Amino acid sequence: MRKAIMLFALTWIVSSDISAQERKLTLTLRQQPLRELFKQIEKHCDYGFIYSDEVVQDTMLVSIKVRDMAVSNVLGTALKAHRLVFNLISEKLIAVGYQNYQLKNRDVSRSAFSGTITDKNGVGIPFVSLTLLRSSDIIEKTVSEDNGRYQLSSPLLPEHGYRLLATFVGYKPLEISFTLVDISHLQKLVMFEDAQTLQTVTVVNTKPLIERKTDRYIVNVENGSLAQGLSAFEVLQKSPGIWVNQDGSIRIKGNQSVMVMINDVVQRMSQDDLAEYLKSLRSEDISKIEVIYNPPAEFEAAGTGGIVHILLKKSRKDGLNGSLNARYQKQGKQGLITSGSSLAYKLKRIYLAGNGSYTNDKNSSYGEETFYYPDASIFSNTTVRSNKISRYQYRFSAVYDIASNQSLAIQNTGSKNQPSQLFLTDIIYRNITTRSGNARADWDRKIKFNSTTLNYTWKLDSLGSSLKVIGDYSKNAKKEQNQLLTIYSSPLSGMQSRTLTPSSTEIYAGQIDYTKNWKNKLELKSGIKYSAIHRDNESISENLIQGLWINNPLISNQFLYKEKLAMVYTTLEKTIGPNSLEIGLRAEQTRSNGLSVTSDDAFKRKYFSLFPSVYLMRTLNEDKGSSVFLNYSKRLQRPSFNDLNPYRLQVHDYMILTGNPDLLPQYSHNFQAGYNFLSHYNFDVYFSSTSNLIALLANTIANNVVEYKSFNFRKGTEYGLNLNASPQISKAWKSNYSLSLYRASASTNNLGNTKTTLAAKSMQTISFKKIPTLDIISEYKSPSLSGNTRLGHLFYVDLMLSQKIIKEKGVLRIYLSDVFNTVREKEFSFNNGTIIDFYQKRQTQNISLSFSYNFSLGNKFNQNNIEQSNKEENRRMGN
Repeated sequence: MRKAIMLFALTWIVSSDISAQERKLTLTLRQQPLRELFKQIEKHCDYGFIYSDEVVQDTMLVSIKVRDMAVSNVLGTALKAHRLVFNLISEKLIAVGYQNYQLKNRDVSRSAFSGTITDKNGVGIPFVSLTLLRSSDIIEKTVSEDNGRYQLSSPLLPEHGYRLLATFVGYKPLEISFTLVDISHLQKLVMFEDAQTLQTVTVVNTKPLIERKTDRYIVNVENGSLAQGLSAFEVLQKSPGIWVNQDGSIRIKGNQSVMVMINDVVQRMSQDDLAEYLKSLRSEDISKIEVIYNPPAEFEAAGTGGIVHILLKKSRKDGLNGSLNARYQKQGKQGLITSGSSLAYKLKRIYLAGNGSYTNDKNSSYGEETFYYPDASIFSNTTVRSNKISRYQYRFSAVYDIASNQSLAIQNTGSKNQPSQLFLTDIIYRNITTRSGNARADWDRKIKFNSTTLNYTWKLDSLGSSLKVIGDYSKNAKKEQNQLLTIYSSPLSGMQSRTLTPSSTEIYAGQIDYTKNWKNKLELKSGIKYSAIHRDNESISENLIQGLWINNPLISNQFLYKEKLAMVYTTLEKTIGPNSLEIGLRAEQTRSNGLSVTSDDAFKRKYFSLFPSVYLMRTLNEDKGSSVFLNYSKRLQRPSFNDLNPYRLQVHDYMILTGNPDLLPQYSHNFQAGYNFLSHYNFDVYFSSTSNLIALLANTIANNVVEYKSFNFRKGTEYGLNLNASPQISKAWKSNYSLSLYRASASTNNLGNTKTTLAAKSMQTISFKKIPTLDIISEYKSPSLSGNTRLGHLFYVDLMLSQKIIKEKGVLRIYLSDVFNTVREKEFSFNNGTIIDFYQKRQTQNISLSFSYNFSLGNKFNQNNIEQSNKEENRRMGN
């Protein structure tokens, strides 16, 4: 009964004023209970409901037929007939309560009486439910305002006695009897906390791990199996439909590269630097991941394989909220330790949040490499690599709500990673004679990344029209030293060298996005964006001669690079019955120039490209989640900064890495057709044709030295199919499956390679009350192709056991990775008679223990853990 009274009190809401972009609903109900409407909105939209059985009664029926109508309009129409209203009481809940017709625009002079309701400290209590009764008849209902003030305007008769009842969650009910001649004591009412009342209201409606939208699917990380004890890099590795190699390459279909975004900001980093940055981010700070196969025109055209968009948490709870997390992982004889915390505070229109983490990672790996040359000579080496890596990461954000429909936000993100790696290598070179030796390489890096983003949002109307302005500045600075000592059996053949490669990259970006919606189901999106990139990369190579470091000018170099991107786009989306059409066009102008200061070599690039996109979808059965779709988009991939840099890095005596300033961007035409069915299944086929395909190629140069350099292949094609399924086997057993089968080919003037690859991933979650939740993750990938390199197969099984503790505020997890120790890297390359055979075994069979704890010191009504299906946590209602 006490819980019913609290819920009843909570749902007496005065009015609803939602002026943001809203979810839309298509629904037909004929004389159904009002509760059925709420269930449908919970199922298909982003809102959950809370109400009292005394407010929403079984006799309340609704008949409604709408198509693509905003949720606020649906509720407004349905509730009005029953004299009810709704209001958003938090980010994640809609409360339904009685209507008070006289609260707005009332004539205060005609009010029967008014007053203020406070706690024992004199602080006004908002949203207190007040009921005016005469005998057992309800005369009027209202709620207190933000400052605790209330007004009742029903006329009072002198010959009658009245009662005023005040109720609020967490407080003892207050009841006062009075007559018209004695109302002075109603001007200030005091309520006292009820120690026996439930202090925290927890409403749980678990999101599925995978949600499918029109043009993307979403991996819900928060509050799911991947929410605790992992890095962002590991979350991507375990997520259904995302394929991540040990070297850090990320794919979502076939073998095509993707663009990675974090909170709407494109991450323009090298593959290695991005992998290190993702390893510094904690899973506890991630809300969800959006995976977009064929992005519409509103996104940058970069990324031939689509976009992976990581959205970090942006909780907007009142009061003080935060979390703590820690993890220890045993990695062979070494270990990984990480810890982090987050804190958020919201007071009225101001919201502040911050988080930080630290990781100390020690691990080792073993590798073998053999070069077979056309002249029958053989070079082979075995290497033991020891890694010591420290990672620091922080994020701070502040939001000010200028008005109910305008907000200004600023965010600063930073990281500092210090990888230190030691390579101990045994070398054998067999030709006419055999030469052996050993080498020691010390590779130390210091990588600093900082980004500041300013965001202004103006919600223009209740249909979803908006204006957004974003400005962003980021800087990535790296100091790198690679010192190599080689000693052969012949004392005259030894050498000692070192290479210093400091680099700095600055990116300035600004964009304006405008969205306009009309009632006839037409949506226009348009925007402009400009970014400027400045990069300074120096490579200083020195040899140790007679105890002195002497510069080697032949391979030392300073490279300056500038790139300017100007972009504009427009998309139109129209819904006609069960059919929806979206067409878009994006234009991008690229200007770039590079200068090798040392050699005085320079190049300039200027190119303009149009990127059309078309998306068609037809809904077959909305209740069963069945639809068919067809889409096309043109994409490009620009050469990375490192690929354009003509520096030469000597890994050892027989291997060199170098850049190629002659690289051109690659262009892809992507087609996709698919079928969504039974709400939990998706099947699609795709075809991609790429010109000027960029891929790494190994060539043999003088003295049998193998040079790794990126080239433009003449063309590349890829086609395949994807199958994704998320059936719920039982109430306690949830499953997710991803399968990708594709055939890729790449060809240049004298080289052609074709390979068919199968990739499959499974995630099983078995959860029973009062016992730990079990997650089983497995992945298999058959041999694949990259340029002229064939990659070996991949297989692993991971186990996770999770248990909620401390009144479900904490989570304790045991994680066993690569249970059968099967993860290995195998590469095989062939070009111009030279065969390169590479093998590496990292420390992948590990066991870790992690703990996370959430705390909340909010206002009178705390929501410690409120989640619901189809809810984007980082948005307010209707965003």
